[in-house]
Amino acid sequence: MVSYVQAIAKHLSEAMANHGVSSDGINQAITKVATLKEAVLYK
Repeated sequence: MVSYVQAIAKHLSEAMANHGVSSDGINQAITKVATLKEAVLYK
């Protein structure tokens, strides 16, 4: 089962790619978003 966080990261990655963001830019954004996981979940 895919977690909500994984689903959001996948959607964000695909949307950024569709708008021409480089793979490096996508990786940087996903890395930053991943650091927020604990701050967002269970709040």
